[in-house]
Amino acid sequence: MTTLGEYTVIASLIIAWIPALTLILAVGIQELVIPLEAWSVFRPDLVLIGLFYWRLYRPDRCTIPLVFAIGLLVDTLSGTALGLNAFSKTFLLLLISRFGRRLRVMEFVYLLPLILAAALLDATLQMVLMSLLKGVYGRWPLLLGRPVATLLIAPLWFSLLIYIHHWWLEKV
Repeated sequence: MTTLGEYTVIASLIIAWIPALTLILAVGIQELVIPLEAWSVFRPDLVLIGLFYWRLYRPDRCTIPLVFAIGLLVDTLSGTALGLNAFSKTFLLLLISRFGRRLRVMEFVYLLPLILAAALLDATLQMVLMSLLKGVYGRWPLLLGRPVATLLIAPLWFSLLIYIHHWWLEKV
C-alpha cells in the first residue's frame, strides 16, 4: 500500500524530467511525425523553440549535457552528420544563456524576431559546417524555409510549453 508521501516523491522525480521529456517529444514530432520528403524546406525546428523556452524560464532544468544529448538524438534520427545539431543547439543554448535575463523580461511578441534570428543562425551554422565537412553545396531554400516555419509554429509550441510549465512544474 502506498502513501501520499510516496506519490509526492515519485511526482517530484518525474517533474524534474519534464523539460527533457518535452524536448524528446519535440524531437519525435519533428523527426518522426513530420515527413522529411514532403516538408524538407518548410519544416519547423520544434527542438529550438523548446530549447529557447526552457533555457529562458527554467535554466536550471535545461542544461548543456541535456541539450547536447538531444542534439545527438536529432542527428541520429535525421541521418545528418553526428554532432551537427548537437553543436549548433549547444551554441545557441550558450547564446540564450548569455542574454537570458534581458530576454526573460520581454513580451512574447518581441521574442518572435529573436526566435527567427536563432533559427536562421542555427540553419546557417549547420549549412556552413556541412559544407566544410562534406563539401555539400548549400540548399538556399532550406536556409530561409526552416526559420520561417519555426517562426510560424513558435506561438503554438510556446503556448503548449507554458501550459506544461504552469500545470506540472509550478503546481508541485
